Amino acid sequence: MRLPKYLGAWVVAGSLLASMAMADALKSGPQVGKSPGAFHPTHVTGPNAGNKGCLV
Repeated sequence: MRLPKYLGAWVVAGSLLASMAMADALKSGPQVGKSPGAFHPTHVTGPNAGNKGCLV
């Protein structure tokens, strides 16, 4: 009966170590010094429905 308990602990420990190793490569949001790309929304309603275009 000890095998499932220890196996679960090893799986949890392994997944935590793997997520910590991958955390350095993960970047969220725009990076400092880089400008965001253009925003081209698609109109859903109205006379321009289905067309892409700037709302301004």
